[in-house]
Amino acid sequence: MGELVFKGVKVEEIDLTNRLKGDKQIDISQRASFNVKYSEDNMHCAANLTIDMMQTDNPNGFNFKISVTAFLDCEPGMDKKEIHVKSYDEVYPHVRAIANTVFATAGLPPFVIPKVKMDPSQIVVKKEGEEGDDSTGFSS
Repeated sequence: MGELVFKGVKVEEIDLTNRLKGDKQIDISQRASFNVKYSEDNMHCAANLTIDMMQTDNPNGFNFKISVTAFLDCEPGMDKKEIHVKSYDEVYPHVRAIANTVFATAGLPPFVIPKVKMDPSQIVVKKEGEEGDDSTGFSS
């Protein structure tokens, strides 16, 4: 088991639509995707978490999308599935904190983005030389 060294985050996208009238309880559906890109030497990675939430019965009434990339250094020889899970654990709290700041600034009540337990069997790790990123998709 190796360790990752957190280097920072970058917000790639934030999109909020709030056309709700008054105090109202709504059902929210959530989709998320998570991708990891590696440097050529596999010593650094960029882990992107994108979460898209919307009002179940009226997606135009409320929706929120956030995409954040965390930058990390990897120990030599780390298993890519292990990096995938650990980098998700690193980026998730930042996404949650940024989202709560946006909600509070927009006058919305705090909303905790549920953390989805990542199933290692759902992680797609690309083989050496194969195009694309390692990825996981999930929804709740």
